[in-house]
Amino acid sequence: MALLGKTAGQGHVYAMLALEGIYRMWKEYAQAVRWATQGAEAGLPTSMYNLARSLDMGEGVPAPDYPAAVDWYERAADAGVANAAANLSGMYTVGRGWA
Repeated sequence: MALLGKTAGQGHVYAMLALEGIYRMWKEYAQAVRWATQGAEAGLPTSMYNLARSLDMGEGVPAPDYPAAVDWYERAADAGVANAAANLSGMYTVGRGWA
């Protein structure tokens, strides 16, 4: 795990994604969100989707953040993540995500 953390810390997005998955499996959601955020900011579409989902569900964050979730779902959908487009549609349908 130390090597994976070192590799992710050096900017390798797939190492970030792997750490995110490990922490999510261990139900350490705050750490999963940390790595999802780094992966999303580095441009990895899967991490964009995972971060949006965490923000939408309030998992690993103090409370749901619908506007931020919409933003990340849009970015992931634009990058070709079909599930992001579906979740984004659902958020628009129920009126969440904008003031």
